[in-house]
Amino acid sequence: MENSTKQHAALDLTGATCTSCVIAIEHLGKRIKGISDIYVDRKTKSIEVEYDGNRQSLEKIQEFVQRIGYVATIREDETVDTESGSTE
Repeated sequence: MENSTKQHAALDLTGATCTSCVIAIEHLGKRIKGISDIYVDRKTKSIEVEYDGNRQSLEKIQEFVQRIGYVATIREDETVDTESGSTE
């Protein structure tokens, strides 16, 4: 059973330093089922994601980022339920 609560997560990003990298991750990342929004910040080397609460959605982001040549690591302490504001 899938969790329908929207959640926010942050991932650390390694290797994506150019504008093309950011555009590719954001554009293609939004096409992943379960991802409602994605933002890449080159300055903080992070990916901010709003998703359906299903851990597999975050893992798909990690796999996708790896396939295009970079590394994304989920920050376990920053997964937040956006409807209640509570940290998981």
